[in-house]
Amino acid sequence: MKRIFWIIALLSIGAACGGNGRGTEDGDTAAVLAAAVEQLITVDHTFGVGPPPFSRYLLLEATDPTAGSGDESDAVSRNLTDSERTAVESVASRFGPVQWIDDAEDHRTEDLLPVVEGAVIIGVGEPIFDRDGALVPVSLWCGGLCGTWLTYRVELGDGAWTVTGIEGPIAVS
Repeated sequence: MKRIFWIIALLSIGAACGGNGRGTEDGDTAAVLAAAVEQLITVDHTFGVGPPPFSRYLLLEATDPTAGSGDESDAVSRNLTDSERTAVESVASRFGPVQWIDDAEDHRTEDLLPVVEGAVIIGVGEPIFDRDGALVPVSLWCGGLCGTWLTYRVELGDGAWTVTGIEGPIAVS
């Protein structure tokens, strides 16, 4: 009887520490990042209704501490994993050529435009998983008066992660 008690206790502690049991795997993180980038490129690209107007996608190879709000934060940046990069690139490459970059500042002109004409710089922040799914901060920069920062709510339904809305503030330039 004691053994069964301890097994149940350990399973309960493991479940409590692991949140909702989703999102702790690299595949879930990759999938929520890809869903967020797809929404950003296809819907919230700042040019209204229609296809994305960009000719090239410059993707930050590390998490963007300014994603979500545009403000500098204490968030620590980390390099995206291979599976995260693959997932994000597979989405962005459907819309144009992709280039991975390490620093957005190195890819902006003095006039704050991307150094590659017609390009957009896209960043993702660290996703935060909770019982409802995940919050994924994102950033899109296409010029001094062309950018957006917001956080998507991404939920798992029918076996796929899907953006279901925006939570928190939206910053636009």
